[in-house]
Amino acid sequence: MTETEALGELRQQAVRAELHHLLESAAFRTSKRCRDFLAYIVEHTLSGQRLTLKERSIGVDLFRLPYDFDTGQHTIVRVTASEVRKKLAQHYLAENGSYHAVQIDLPPGSYSAEFRWAPEPAEKQASQLHEPLAPNSDLAPAVSPPPHQTASPATGLRPRGVLTVSLAALFVIAGALFLWHGRAPTVKPPGPASTRAAESPAAVPATGTDVRIMVGSRDPYIDRSGRAWQPDRFFSGGSLLFSPAQKISRTLDPDIYRHVRRGEFQYDIPLQPGSYELHLHFAETGLSDFISAESSGEGQRVFRVSANGHTMLDFFDVVADADGTNTSDERVFRNISPGPDGLLHLSFTSVRGSAILNGIELLPVASGKVRPIRIRAGWPSSWRDSTGHEWDADHYFLGGNALVRTTNPVREDGALSPDRAIYSSERWGHFSYALPVPDGRYKLTLRFSEGHYGEGNTGTGGLGSRIFDVYCNGVALLRDFDIYKEAGREGKPINRSFAGIRPNAQGKILLSFVPIKGMACVNGIEVLDDSR
Repeated sequence: MTETEALGELRQQAVRAELHHLLESAAFRTSKRCRDFLAYIVEHTLSGQRLTLKERSIGVDLFRLPYDFDTGQHTIVRVTASEVRKKLAQHYLAENGSYHAVQIDLPPGSYSAEFRWAPEPAEKQASQLHEPLAPNSDLAPAVSPPPHQTASPATGLRPRGVLTVSLAALFVIAGALFLWHGRAPTVKPPGPASTRAAESPAAVPATGTDVRIMVGSRDPYIDRSGRAWQPDRFFSGGSLLFSPAQKISRTLDPDIYRHVRRGEFQYDIPLQPGSYELHLHFAETGLSDFISAESSGEGQRVFRVSANGHTMLDFFDVVADADGTNTSDERVFRNISPGPDGLLHLSFTSVRGSAILNGIELLPVASGKVRPIRIRAGWPSSWRDSTGHEWDADHYFLGGNALVRTTNPVREDGALSPDRAIYSSERWGHFSYALPVPDGRYKLTLRFSEGHYGEGNTGTGGLGSRIFDVYCNGVALLRDFDIYKEAGREGKPINRSFAGIRPNAQGKILLSFVPIKGMACVNGIEVLDDSR
């Protein structure tokens, strides 16, 4: 049921209680901007001011932008609304099965909150009180009750006793959750290996299914490109560290890198037979207090990573690999398969300091192949082009600014381009992209369209107004590049492709965009496997 107009006092109280619960949840508590946005739209909806919830009014009232701000350049309202929608989905997915008298929703294309009311919970609550926790649940008691202690009439155990025990267990669980969420950073001892390394066969993903594990997290997660990450599972050993306020560079999903497993640990992941592309995610967030002004942190943490007994990373240093601390780092490997027992065994062994890990992705691919990288620069979510190819939200970048345009449609040969949307956003300034790929050869395509310098736009001069260089792993790909000159006019898309590109020693295609006059920019980046 969708709430439409004014609510009674009791229902307003219920909405505000749910709002408070959301603002204190794991999904929202690390983002003040999303918390403020959600509270703002809920309170305006409750007060009957939903008609005033427009992009401009929110930008002026909440984000203190000038009344005549350019919505094409200042996209904070749209971007924040998108983040809030994802956090709402993440929160309610994590609490799937929990009773909510009301759920708060922000429909796509709207800045007005909607309230979805649940039916009376009496029967559901009664049934949940007698329902045991799942055997693999992180919250399950260490010792399960004997089979004869059930609520069956034949046991002689009275229902009131079961109710009392169940309520006590619920209070213990609630207290544990409160304590766990309330501490940051938090170090946890490892759980028993037997409850992690050998989960039930039902946990084996279906053939062709992507596997994404958010290491160290108890909650599922939806990233900026709309992909679902599972809570931490299949591990044994190690301890956890959670740093909720840590800023992480080169990613729009810092939450993935704020949870860390460290120490000596292993993952035993059940997989269907076949070939997979493996992504391991790292970020060095634990050395800030130990790095002197003369040191960047290299050599302080070194470890080894192996898959099914074969070393993949030896004497691996995240700081050296990512070129800095608090920077997301991703390493990619092709031709990964489960062992004879149907498991992929990933081992992390400390050499100096403690091994660390933040995320795991296993993506089914044809043998020997890797998935393409397609990035829509400056855009905060995924997008599908006219051929059905998926383009990821902008990520892997460092520096520069994002710009989304609402005017200046792109035209090719006098007609609107079917994929003109990719040229409606860009990253501009002095910036770089570190694109992680396994060893091999690749075809790189860069997409450009001049939408700033020319008649009718904010820039002036046209030809010669924007000139920049593009480097790949230190080698010049484009020198004195002028989009307007190459295209012949503004608004015309042009692509530049380069074959035989190889990653550097850190497994990255490192693209640097260096301004000479005006600012460098790019609209889209595509990397395709070109190995023979």
